[in-house]
Amino acid sequence: MKNIRISKLDAAKRQLETVIRLYFFDGDPVSIHTLTSAAYNVIRDVNQKRGGNPMLVKEKTADFVKPEYRKEFRESLNKAENFFKHADKDHDQTLDFNLDQSEMLILDAIFTYSNLTGETPPLFKIFQTWFVCDKPEMFDPPSEIKSWIAKTGPELAKIGKSAFFNKWFPVVMQQGV
Repeated sequence: MKNIRISKLDAAKRQLETVIRLYFFDGDPVSIHTLTSAAYNVIRDVNQKRGGNPMLVKEKTADFVKPEYRKEFRESLNKAENFFKHADKDHDQTLDFNLDQSEMLILDAIFTYSNLTGETPPLFKIFQTWFVCDKPEMFDPPSEIKSWIAKTGPELAKIGKSAFFNKWFPVVMQQGV
């Protein structure tokens, strides 16, 4: 039997890289969300132990929620994650799942991972660039992401996720963008 030695952050990185591949090629949204949540929680825990800034989606946004609603707010953020992992209390229930939630968790996990490690793996760059290109009205990205967009052209987001990935991945791998 072979063993590999792996750190918590390396496990989270691998999970996110797998999620990103699934995301760009329209993989199963439940699997994407479950794997994203696992990576997100590892990164959040390591970030907290190292005294990092609170993560945006599950920690920082709670600061803006009135104290009496914070528990409900957190439960709503964790609802899909828990629904997909457990069936002890709701074995006969269904869920209306918002697919956008996974995207926000991926983005938050990527930024926090990069802050913790000082690295932004190629697949993370591709996702960040796609996300900003796909939603230009929402973002004023950092200069590093602006330079990635300038190299690919913002119009690439209009060609679809898988075509964007196929055009952008070789550029990132060749140029170390």
